[in-house]
Amino acid sequence: MDVSMNYAAMESSSRAYRNMRDLLEASTAGMDDVDSSAVPQDVLRDRLSDLHDSWGSGIDKLAEFSEGAGKAVDTALEAFRSFDTDTAAAFEGDGGSA
Repeated sequence: MDVSMNYAAMESSSRAYRNMRDLLEASTAGMDDVDSSAVPQDVLRDRLSDLHDSWGSGIDKLAEFSEGAGKAVDTALEAFRSFDTDTAAAFEGDGGSA
């Protein structure tokens, strides 16, 4: 059986997952600085405020799950690298015969 693993792709995925919080938080960063007078309609202003609050908690949860996924990818990557190292050592130890 032939097994191949793209370590660069896994490393890239891990970085993307670990950086997700920054990307998500940047998407709403300016909302905290908006003056409420920018939206003169009370109902619309209240709904936008509610949306911002719920979006913020959603971002926190998504970022938390994303960070967990990044750690899982790191663990898998470490396991594959260890497997590669152990397999190479085993083949070197028996002269490379399978």
